[in-house]
Amino acid sequence: MDGRRENQTRAGLAATLANPLRLALVERLLDGPRVVGELVEAVGAGQAVVSKQLGLLREAGLLRCDPEGRLRHYSLADTPAVRRLLAALADTAHRAAAQAARCRKEQVAAGRGTGRVARTGRRTPPKGGT
Repeated sequence: MDGRRENQTRAGLAATLANPLRLALVERLLDGPRVVGELVEAVGAGQAVVSKQLGLLREAGLLRCDPEGRLRHYSLADTPAVRRLLAALADTAHRAAAQAARCRKEQVAAGRGTGRVARTGRRTPPKGGT
């Protein structure tokens, strides 16, 4: 696979997981297969919404669907890989939040983070300041 195509594939996977509901569904499936009703109850969303999101996850290649009569059992296509991916996302989010906090603290200490940016993009003085 060439670099451009591989990047498109990765970007598509990242976009699929960028939805909080889809991420919650994937997390629920880490413990094993579930039917739609169980997932509806677990995430607190409507059946139609959950079914739509499961379909998108399945199209992205993250889920398998095994029909059994009227029920559909959803499971992760590769649980260990998804577990590693979610762990990496959590670690990256934690590190990014810590870095952003340090950056804000440094800006305040340097006197650059005390004002707010108006819609024009120009810095305005803090409330109560001049």
